[in-house]
Amino acid sequence: MSTFEQDALALDAYSNAVTTAAERVGPAVVRIDLDRGPGRHNRYAPSPEFNGGLGSGFIFGSDGQILTNAHVVDKAKRIRVTLADGRSFDAGLVGSDPNVDVAVLRIGADRLPVAELGRAPLKVGQLVIAVGNPYGLNWTVTAGVVSALGRTLEAPGMHKMTNLIQTDTSINPGNSGGPLVDSAGRVVGMTTAMMPMAQGLGFSVPLDTIKSVVGQFAKQRSTPPVGVSMGVGGMRVKIDEALQRGLSLAQQFGMEILEVRSGSPAEHAELKRLDVIVSADGEAVTEPRELQRLVRRHSVGEKIPVSFLRGGKQRKVTVVL
Repeated sequence: MSTFEQDALALDAYSNAVTTAAERVGPAVVRIDLDRGPGRHNRYAPSPEFNGGLGSGFIFGSDGQILTNAHVVDKAKRIRVTLADGRSFDAGLVGSDPNVDVAVLRIGADRLPVAELGRAPLKVGQLVIAVGNPYGLNWTVTAGVVSALGRTLEAPGMHKMTNLIQTDTSINPGNSGGPLVDSAGRVVGMTTAMMPMAQGLGFSVPLDTIKSVVGQFAKQRSTPPVGVSMGVGGMRVKIDEALQRGLSLAQQFGMEILEVRSGSPAEHAELKRLDVIVSADGEAVTEPRELQRLVRRHSVGEKIPVSFLRGGKQRKVTVVL
């Protein structure tokens, strides 16, 4: 094989990786337009009422939950989310943490495409792809590598941010809040900032930080349980295909635990954060609503078997409600 043919094959492999990743995450990426009141202007706004800014986000809950940057939605009087299929919705702010630049929105839609979240640790030099809406150019894809991990960024007018992912993917105004994904299209971070006057210096919030914040939002929203409860909060995640085959699991999704309430039945059963529940009471669990439905058909004091994934193995516990 000639050098030219070898180069062509390598280029094809790179192109296929970027194309595949973009196709997988693209349907879950959204455009976010904002109304911040008079005195603001955004030339890329879809209408005069949404003239206060532009950002990106991605769907992580099929029931309309969306992740973006806190600075994207800061001081917004009204938020409009446009999906990849062209539908638009007004969005409500579930929670925002400016210290790590993470915010969660919710729209009135269901059965939405969801971005798959990664689980493997990132490595310096790893291929990553960013999808967003820079300068109003909707669903733009850029690719690069992880340049460094654990970076700290401090700039005038913004909170000091730590443990960031540094990449050389092109990040511009409007990209903020969009997903940073690996070559399989799994989310590994969320684009948050670029360094002014620098070339090839982009920064993203890592997935572990995002999950921690989502768990805290869920805890803040929850009210003391009335009647039966397991005491966990979480989100829908895709199960690794190799693990799915190895364990002969029939389902592709499970519920990853992001919060275990202190003193709860789940804590007593030694369930832990980042465990992935796959079944309860003999039925498959792929998202929080299914677990809630299964639990609520029981009474306080009753026992239900729970099957979950931890450390590449399937485990079982009995939870006393």
